[in-house]
Amino acid sequence: MRKLSLYFLTIFLVLILTGGSVFARTESGNYIIWGDVFSGGGLENTNSTNYGLQDTIGEAAILSATSTSSNYGIKAGFRELYPDQYLTFSVSATSVDLGIVVNNAASTDSHTMSIDTNATKGFAITVSGSTLTNGANTVSAIGATAAASSPGTEQFGINLAANTSPSVGANPSGTAPIGSAAGSYGTVNQFAYQSGNTVASASGDTSTTVFTVSYLANVSTGTEGGNYTTTLTYTATANF
Repeated sequence: MRKLSLYFLTIFLVLILTGGSVFARTESGNYIIWGDVFSGGGLENTNSTNYGLQDTIGEAAILSATSTSSNYGIKAGFRELYPDQYLTFSVSATSVDLGIVVNNAASTDSHTMSIDTNATKGFAITVSGSTLTNGANTVSAIGATAAASSPGTEQFGINLAANTSPSVGANPSGTAPIGSAAGSYGTVNQFAYQSGNTVASASGDTSTTVFTVSYLANVSTGTEGGNYTTTLTYTATANF
């Protein structure tokens, strides 16, 4: 019998990008008007020898044109204003224990990680770290191409899905819109692991998304006995 333990870093990341002060804000219980004025102007920075003027030409910095033709686009109106940008990311546990692994049955464990951001272009979560290791001995990582659990064959992998073989994990959850598992990591009963891979992502502003990360270990009759461990790091990046 082989004792396989998996340890990973807990990450709590809060990113807040703030702009300048916003005045003349009108709001109710359900709505906010970030800039309740009408304005027009020239270049953002207009200067002479003795004076400098910072004004606005409209929605020139963000998103696409509001009026277009085949050759031109205009971003009309007041400068676009947004609330503070943020990203929060946390995991539910500092370690998982794969227990005593035998060559005729898979060993699994799981934890959750939660992410919330108002980034207009979404987010990406990557994982990095080695496979299960005991000195010079390792359990072979499955790699970037997902595969089904195969007891009797060395395998180390993860996924972010509700699996039935073996029975472990859950699908991403939250109030729409939410993020999703990425690539090979979102297929039920298929596991993968390659350091540096993106395991979850979103393409736009999302509500809080809870991902369940499931870990799989299988060994063969030739796997050396011992206590196998690894440290994995999950990194969340917002795309503002």
